[in-house]
Amino acid sequence: MLDFYTLAVLGLLAVFGYAFTRREKPDPREPPLVRSSIPVVGHLPCFLWYGLSYFTMLTEKHGLPIFGLNMVFTKSYLVTSPSILLSIQRNKKSLSFDPFLSMAAERMVGIRGPTLELMREKQSGGQGLKQTVIHAMQPTLIGAPLDRMNERMTRLLRPLVDELASATTIDLYGWCRHAITVASTDASYGPLNPYKDANIEESFWSFESHLSPLMANFLPWLTARTAWRGREAVVAALVRYYEQGGHEDGSEMTQVRWKTMREAGMSAADIAREEVGMGIGLLSNTVPAAFWVLYELYSRPDLLEEIREEIRTNALRVDADQRHIIDISALRDNCPLVVSSFQEILRVQSASAPTRFVMEDVMLADQYFLKAGSMINMPAKTLGRMPEAWGETASEFDARRYIRSEEKNPRRTAGFMTFGVSPVICPGRHFASSEILGLAALLVLRYDIAPVDGQWRTPRLNSMAVASNMRPLKDKFPVTVRPRSEYAGVEWDCTVQPGSGVFNLMVG
Repeated sequence: MLDFYTLAVLGLLAVFGYAFTRREKPDPREPPLVRSSIPVVGHLPCFLWYGLSYFTMLTEKHGLPIFGLNMVFTKSYLVTSPSILLSIQRNKKSLSFDPFLSMAAERMVGIRGPTLELMREKQSGGQGLKQTVIHAMQPTLIGAPLDRMNERMTRLLRPLVDELASATTIDLYGWCRHAITVASTDASYGPLNPYKDANIEESFWSFESHLSPLMANFLPWLTARTAWRGREAVVAALVRYYEQGGHEDGSEMTQVRWKTMREAGMSAADIAREEVGMGIGLLSNTVPAAFWVLYELYSRPDLLEEIREEIRTNALRVDADQRHIIDISALRDNCPLVVSSFQEILRVQSASAPTRFVMEDVMLADQYFLKAGSMINMPAKTLGRMPEAWGETASEFDARRYIRSEEKNPRRTAGFMTFGVSPVICPGRHFASSEILGLAALLVLRYDIAPVDGQWRTPRLNSMAVASNMRPLKDKFPVTVRPRSEYAGVEWDCTVQPGSGVFNLMVG
């Protein structure tokens, strides 16, 4: 009798053989094809190994405005030209992000059967619930609901920052991960937040940081055991949260998501699975982005002093009890260098590659023919540094690049893709920006931070965390933390003024 592994290998060979025989001959109007040295499976193994950085490696190697890659069952086109990207935006009916949402529901969080068809996009024969949920939650991420989330988030961040006064050495990345996890999830889920359990927090990050093999969707309980076990632990915790009515005291966003899915017929167990994906949205990019903001500011002493002065002058007040209060709204509205530096850090550190599915045959920029059923990826690290979009300083760090001017450059806008590419833009970008800049403001005013060896070296990255666009770290990043004498003995707080809560951020 054949053992399990022999059967698995034979099964894989059969699948790959079928894929090879089904591969169509290229149309002469298609973009040039970059071949892989690995037969049949093409570029897929390298992508699973290197993650999103593999796309950047290829674009830097070949220098083409657009080219194709064979990925077993489909073809992916990599776009590196801002002008072609603008053409993609103009073809939003033919080029859609929605099928990726269904893929994530199935492969990332494990939704199956009728519920998957309920969530699938209407263009592919589903009922479109995923898009309905996204549209329903958008009003909860601006205005008064966003203010309430920001207020709760800042109340949770402050004591975590206070605790650093008694620390001498910390893992900066690990500390950011814990602080952002605590603040984001508590602001979202309320008093019964399941992520308060340290085991659930750790389970989520085991899932998130090992996503690459899980997305292959081949016997995940065996081939992606770490991610699968972590995910299932978080799902079980979220089921308990809903059974206890925790969502009733959660944020408006959490309540709206539950209500929309429940009224559409989803079970609590399937809603819990979908909510694990919400954890990806809340945390996967915010954590590494917070780390890179601190890394870039503290490693640039002159910029750090300018940032401190701007915050001290425009966003810090002292009340009658001598409490020093940072106004998150003032950071957003009155600190142009802070906001510009933040966006420049996102530009230079982002490794995103926004995706579109080709829903029907289409001709891009009157030159490149793309077949229905293929995919498009747009590597931000390449487009974010193109002289065509950013001029002669494209490869340089310019903290003042985004300070408002009268000049409007659509190619430059198209080259900034950290929050996505229009019309698919991250709905939580304003909450994440408030959280990151609030945390950074508290830290830069209160503490001096430096690597334990005194050198700001580029850390190793985790290529398996494919859900993150912001280059998450593979290892710890040990630093020394020293309270600044200027504020010795001072009590700190944060506040959020009522308003729209909306940052003036560039989006692609």
